[in-house]
Amino acid sequence: MGRKGKQRPRRVRKAKERSNRAVWSVIPAGHRPARHIIRWLRSIQELAEFQLARKDLKANIWRFANAVAQCPGFDPASMTVMPLWQRLQERFGFPSKSISNYFRRLRDWGVLAVVATGRTAEFTPKSSGRTDNEAAIYVLLEKVEEEGVEKSSVPVPNRAVNNPPHARAGEESKLNIDAATPHASLKRAAQRREINHQLLNRKAPLWNPNETTSAKTKRERREAERLASLELQFRSFPLQRISTPHVAAICRPFFRAGWTIRDILHAIDWRPNTDARYHHDGANGVENTGAWLKFRLGKWVRKDGGFYRSPSQKQAAENAQRKAEQRAADERRTRDRAERAAYTPPALGWRERFALLQEAKGA
Repeated sequence: MGRKGKQRPRRVRKAKERSNRAVWSVIPAGHRPARHIIRWLRSIQELAEFQLARKDLKANIWRFANAVAQCPGFDPASMTVMPLWQRLQERFGFPSKSISNYFRRLRDWGVLAVVATGRTAEFTPKSSGRTDNEAAIYVLLEKVEEEGVEKSSVPVPNRAVNNPPHARAGEESKLNIDAATPHASLKRAAQRREINHQLLNRKAPLWNPNETTSAKTKRERREAERLASLELQFRSFPLQRISTPHVAAICRPFFRAGWTIRDILHAIDWRPNTDARYHHDGANGVENTGAWLKFRLGKWVRKDGGFYRSPSQKQAAENAQRKAEQRAADERRTRDRAERAAYTPPALGWRERFALLQEAKGA
């Protein structure tokens, strides 16, 4: 009988740790070994997870990826690398905990795969005759391009070219910029992919548009503001051009002032305290969507720094006033009923009292 419980996978033999069979057995679907180490580094920059990471984490992972690419033990035939933790600690100054964290992130992002795990000398089989520690083997991965896309074999010029002299009679030689349209920044493209992915998978409102984002802890409040901003992007198409953290940063003061998603959507289209609606909705002709959103919401900030009451706050105040007036009227009616119920009529009628009064005057 075998041992009970979950066992760690057995390490690939030293002689076959870089073979095609060992390498391809760990490559996930939709990936392949990187064609070049430079292409591998560029593929990391194109990842949405990398572009949307914090600025400090992004810089550290990029430095770590370059350190892994410079480690000895790189095999260009199998695109495998054998990074030594001791070298990463001594030469590049990475703590052991950070090295483990960065390796885990690169594996989760699909740019690294473990071919052979590391092993210390005490766990090395005695029959092998080796008494040294064995480092882990990783394969550098890149995503497989989609097939069926028609590609032109003509190279696209990437710089300005001059017409040859006397190419056309009677025309001067002019500078023609024959280059492809520059792509948007990688970060903006990653933000758009992330937003589209979340919005396409939306099956229910990410946040109730009539509720505020108040929460007990800071983490819960931040998560509520993120979900509310994402739902705001779903309901307002122009806001999908910028990232969800950008929308949350602009709307955060309004969220914490008790505004709801419907209030912000109203403030984007309407001027405060008037029935005037903006003629432009921001779908076309707006280059800086963040500045446009900040300008529209800024109209709802008073000169003293306070906020005008949002539509939901106005409605809540009107409802509270109406309930207070109704409660006061009910109290008056109850008091009048109590006074009428406590009134005791006299024993004699008014005629008897008048007769007695006349008799008293005649006497």
